[in-house]
Amino acid sequence: MQQRIEVIASAITKEEQLEIARLLIKAGYTVSITAGKAVNGKGKRYINYERTEES
Repeated sequence: MQQRIEVIASAITKEEQLEIARLLIKAGYTVSITAGKAVNGKGKRYINYERTEES
């Protein structure tokens, strides 16, 4: 099941978002970062992650 972390505006930097993604990948998750619609002039980004199926 895919889950997401919502990042509003610049709550954390792009570098911090990438660091979270790297840690999730190391922990065995598939990760993507996507942009969402702006709300009240503040941009949104999502860090999407899902547990990787092990064969």
